[in-house]
Amino acid sequence: MDSGRIHIHMRNRQLTILIPVRKNKRLMTYLFLSTIPWVLILWGIVENLYSPTGSFWNRVLVFLLIISWSVIGLAGYAILSFMFFGREKIFINREHILIEKPIVFYNRRNYYLLKDISNLRAGKELYKVKKGDNWEERERSILFMDYPDKQVVFARGTSPEEAEWILLKIAQSGLVPMKAFATEHQF
Repeated sequence: MDSGRIHIHMRNRQLTILIPVRKNKRLMTYLFLSTIPWVLILWGIVENLYSPTGSFWNRVLVFLLIISWSVIGLAGYAILSFMFFGREKIFINREHILIEKPIVFYNRRNYYLLKDISNLRAGKELYKVKKGDNWEERERSILFMDYPDKQVVFARGTSPEEAEWILLKIAQSGLVPMKAFATEHQF
């Protein structure tokens, strides 16, 4: 089952929820266009390496330049692949919830015991975005749950309907006890 963008599957007594990262089309276009000069400059650097008139130290310097230029390319590739394939993963079984949040070079994993979870609900989160010289306040749908000594936030950027659908599927799975859900939540 899926809602187009979000995929939810129940297999082997485990509920898996996959939420893709929102695509920033402006940044993706900029990164794609920046590959053209990156390739042209790399071509010039490699051409300089095979020049018959270069000294040994010149070739060493060019070789180090190729390595640093490749690191820049690797960072760009990692950011692009994150934008295309990055997704938040939520795994629920009878004992715990695992929330895996992608960060460009790293996946942060947090385990939460089901017996300690309470007040699982959908809601809205306020955040600020800089537009020009001003900061604008915006809001987005999100899922919250209370855990001892902290509030856990996940499923950022879902629409209100998607957040409700995720909560419904978690409740229908029968893996999370009903006492863990909030009695009422509002958008």
